[in-house]
Amino acid sequence: MNTFKQKALFSALAGAGALAMAGAANAVYVNPDGLGQALVYPYYTVRAGNVTLLSVVNTTDQAKAVKVRFLEGKNSQEVLDFNLFLSAKDVWVGAIAPTSDGAAIATSDRSCTNPKIPASGQPFRNYLFANDAAALQTLDRTREGYVEIIEMATIPNATALGKDVTHNNGVPACKLTSDASFLAATGLLDPSGGIFGNGTIMNPLGGMSTGYDAVAVDGLGLVLATSRTSSGDTLPNLSSGTSKVSVVTNAGSLYVTQWGSAIDAVSATMMHNQVFGEYAYTGDGIIGTDWVITMPTKNQYVNASSVRRPFQRVWNTKTGVSCDDVSLTSTDREEYVGTTSDDFSPRPPDAPGNALCWEANVISFGGVTSAGASFTLGSTNAVGITPVQNQGAAVATAGKEGGWLTLQFTNPLANMVGLGTVTSVSGSTASTGATAAQTYFGLPVVGFVMSAASYKTGNPQQNYSNSYSLKYSRSIR
Repeated sequence: MNTFKQKALFSALAGAGALAMAGAANAVYVNPDGLGQALVYPYYTVRAGNVTLLSVVNTTDQAKAVKVRFLEGKNSQEVLDFNLFLSAKDVWVGAIAPTSDGAAIATSDRSCTNPKIPASGQPFRNYLFANDAAALQTLDRTREGYVEIIEMATIPNATALGKDVTHNNGVPACKLTSDASFLAATGLLDPSGGIFGNGTIMNPLGGMSTGYDAVAVDGLGLVLATSRTSSGDTLPNLSSGTSKVSVVTNAGSLYVTQWGSAIDAVSATMMHNQVFGEYAYTGDGIIGTDWVITMPTKNQYVNASSVRRPFQRVWNTKTGVSCDDVSLTSTDREEYVGTTSDDFSPRPPDAPGNALCWEANVISFGGVTSAGASFTLGSTNAVGITPVQNQGAAVATAGKEGGWLTLQFTNPLANMVGLGTVTSVSGSTASTGATAAQTYFGLPVVGFVMSAASYKTGNPQQNYSNSYSLKYSRSIR
C-alpha cells in the first residue's frame, strides 16, 4: 500500500475515533482480497438438473470452528446448519444435490462436523416455514437459496480441541466436537478471519459447469462469548458482531460510518444504488442469461410487523413476497437504448411495477418458461425480462444477441443514514472531512451473471456456460 493511502486510512480511522468508534479491527468491510470472518455464497440450486458444489478454505496456521448455514431463497429461512471444524490450512468441500422432494448436503470430506453428515447426505428441512401459507411450506422451497459460513472460534492447535480436529495421516479424531464438548472447550480465542470459499453450479448431464467466489466480510468484531454456539442454533449470523462501524470506498474516497446496529454496518458494506451487467439471449432458447441478485441481510429488516429501511415492504406470509421497486434501462452492443424499460414478468402481486421480491432473486433474460422458471438456472424465484438486442429486432438464433442492463433501486425507503467521516484522496495528499451525517442509497446486494449455451442436440459436449461478477455503483451523500 502506498504511503499516502496508508495516511488516508489512518486519518479516516482517527476521525472515527473522534466519534468514539471502534478501531480498524472492529470496522466491517467487504474484503476485496476474498478473506474474511464470514462468507456469503450468493446462490445454490438443485433445479433443472443442477447441483451446487461448495468449498471453504482455512488459510491460517490455527484451527477454526465455523457455522455452515443454508438459507432458502425466498425469505432467508434457515433450512439446515451444522458446525464445521477446520484444521490449520484445511479445506472442506460439500455438494448440494436434489432429493425426491427437496435438497440435501452430502460430503466425503473428513473434516469434523457436528452433527456428522450421513454418507447418504443430510436432507434440508422446512421447519421454519411454519408461519407461512401452506403452499409456501413445501420442501421444494429448499431447492434454491444461498449459504453463509461464519467463523465462531479460533482453535489454537495445542489445545485439546485443536489436537482433536487436526488431521493425522489425513484423518482427524473428531471426539471432542459434540455440542457439550465444543461449548466447554478451553483455550479457544475470538474469531480472527482468514477463510475463503467458492461455489460451483454444475449440470452433469447438461455438460455445463461454472463457478463464483464467496463474498468475504471481515472486521465483524465477533467474540467467542457470543459467537460459539451449538449445532442447530440460528446464531451467529451477520448481525452477531460487536462492530457498528462500516468502511467502504467510493469514487476515490474512504467512508467510515457509525451505525445504530451491527446489521446496519454489514448492510452498508454491500449498499449499491445501481447494478450493471451484460446479457445475451436468443429466441430459440439456445443462448440464455440469468442474473443472480441476493440480499443477504434483508430478512433482518422485513420479518416484523413493519419494515425497516432500506427495504420497502414486509414479508407477506400469504403471498410469499417482500418486494422492492426497481427501474431498468437496457442498451444493445451498438449503443441502441431500449425503449421498454419496464418489462419484468410475471408481475409481483404486492408491487405495481418492476420489483425484486425475494432474498435470492434471479432475472431471466428472454423471459421465463411456461412454468415460471428461469431458462438457465431453472429458478422459480425468477422474473423475466426481454431487453433490447439488435436495435430492437428479434434475435432468433445466435449472431446478433447481447447488450447490457442498468438496474436501479427506486423504492423511496432505499437509504440508510449514519454518522461518519470521509477521507478524499487526491494525488499524494489526503484530507478528512468533519464528522457529519452520511446517507447511503440503494440496497445491500451481492450476485453474479451466468450465461449458457445449450444446443439441445443430445450431446452435452456442445454445451457450455460461464459466470462473472455483476458490477455496481454507490451513492453516498
